[in-house]
Amino acid sequence: MNLVDLFSFRAAPRLDSPEVESPGKEQPNRPRRAVIALGGGGARGLAHLGAIQVVGEAGIQTERFVGVSIGALVGAMCALDSETRRVQAQTIEFLFSPAFSRNQHLLFGSTGSRMEDAESGVMAWYNRVRYLYSAHRRITRAATRRSLMPEAILSDGIEALVPDIKFSDLPTPLSIVAADLRSGNRIVIENGPLRKAIQASMAIPGIFPPVQWDGMQLCDIGVVDALPSMVAKTYASDLTIAVDVGQTHSHVDDCTNALDVIMRMQDIGECMTRREKAELADLVIRPEMHGIDWFDFSHPERIIDAGREAARRRIAVFAS
Repeated sequence: MNLVDLFSFRAAPRLDSPEVESPGKEQPNRPRRAVIALGGGGARGLAHLGAIQVVGEAGIQTERFVGVSIGALVGAMCALDSETRRVQAQTIEFLFSPAFSRNQHLLFGSTGSRMEDAESGVMAWYNRVRYLYSAHRRITRAATRRSLMPEAILSDGIEALVPDIKFSDLPTPLSIVAADLRSGNRIVIENGPLRKAIQASMAIPGIFPPVQWDGMQLCDIGVVDALPSMVAKTYASDLTIAVDVGQTHSHVDDCTNALDVIMRMQDIGECMTRREKAELADLVIRPEMHGIDWFDFSHPERIIDAGREAARRRIAVFAS
């Protein structure tokens, strides 16, 4: 019996619970369907492309994508085009384009500092933020403007990868999750202009300007909800699959200044939230990407491969 047969006949057990048969009449000829939750994680989110590919190859039909931040962008691309390998090729081509390099330079290179690994082409985000906080010009900008960076850096990339269409034009349904700065609520976007919704979910608070939407100010919700499995669970008829591309919670020797403390607490909070949200999914895929930081887009094939390998491992366990 192959993976397609297994997913066609079996109910959806939790990985950490005894198998429980789904209620109702069995439909052995119908492939299993899944809602896929795609978490935030910057460049690490390229692993979503590999995971989605393997899920499809296993005979599981995706009935909806739910995305946060980079997960919103990947979800939109895959909701529009089910040929995942074509989406991968399009993404890799863009990441090596002059347009992307220019924006990377604007975002990470204006201080003249660079990472020790010259292959990455960008400086470490941590050092960049220190410059932003310490340089008087940047502090002044932060105090008088909505963001440290212009929205064009973000919108240019979205426009290069996603056409100017509405949610209703997508062959596969998509939900994009963001935060409203005014109400403090989680906002799930499923209608309207697709590019604008992606930008809202990817607008890192303070770094990119919030997106104005029906009286709301929307931004990336990743700090408090980086894995949208709770939203995905409300739609799933069979399976909820969560792809968690966040960095693992590692030990640090010391927090030597106020910025260290602030950033460390944000990291801890995000990791704890991701763990809690992962428990809501029937199947959790966690690609292993040691040494890949969220800002480093220089090795897209390696990151996509990590998504493939993690999905193969988890699906094999789930189907056994």
